[in-house]
Amino acid sequence: MQQDNFQPMPWSIKYITGFLVAVELLLQASDLGLLPVDNLRNRAFVYGAFWPGLWWFDLGPVYPGQKFVMFLSHAFLHGSLMHMALNTVVIVALGKRMAAVLSEGQLVLLFIGSAMAGGLVYLAFSTANAPMVGASGAVFGFFGTWKYFEYLARKRMGLSLVPVWQFIGVLVLLNVAMWFMLSGLLAWQAHLGGFVAGWLLGMVFARRTGQPRPGPHR
Repeated sequence: MQQDNFQPMPWSIKYITGFLVAVELLLQASDLGLLPVDNLRNRAFVYGAFWPGLWWFDLGPVYPGQKFVMFLSHAFLHGSLMHMALNTVVIVALGKRMAAVLSEGQLVLLFIGSAMAGGLVYLAFSTANAPMVGASGAVFGFFGTWKYFEYLARKRMGLSLVPVWQFIGVLVLLNVAMWFMLSGLLAWQAHLGGFVAGWLLGMVFARRTGQPRPGPHR
């Protein structure tokens, strides 16, 4: 049996996704009345969701430093089991693929950096005071780095860059469609911030690790 193409799951991705799953299962247990604590999800949102009002309005923090902690804590909370599952599946798939060119530390930095960038762009462009949760900013950060490495590999090999721009175009159209489907309840700002951060981090990683191998663009 040939196993040359087998790529083990990076430990960093195991820890990140394991924590995402554990948090959501805990909140699900509370939603189903399996825990002695009621409304745990709402309480978690109060403490960990991204609240623009902490910066732009008169919303007071519930603990010192919340207005800074929320830039990362929001990525570990989700609105539902499906919301968490979709984000986790993408992180697992792209994390395994990006492990061909990124170290464990770089994968962690990619998750943290793109999640925080998603929060920053959401803060800058959101006009609502509604809380934002989810790891989608980090998900789009993984997309950004993945596509940057494909862009770089194709450029080095003299291949067309059209597939890269087509993929980005599809992401844009998908966000527009989902925005309408969800009646505007889509944090497209976090997606944009995460993708741009992932692309820029890809540029930094490529310089530090040398020329990328062609694996991620296949």
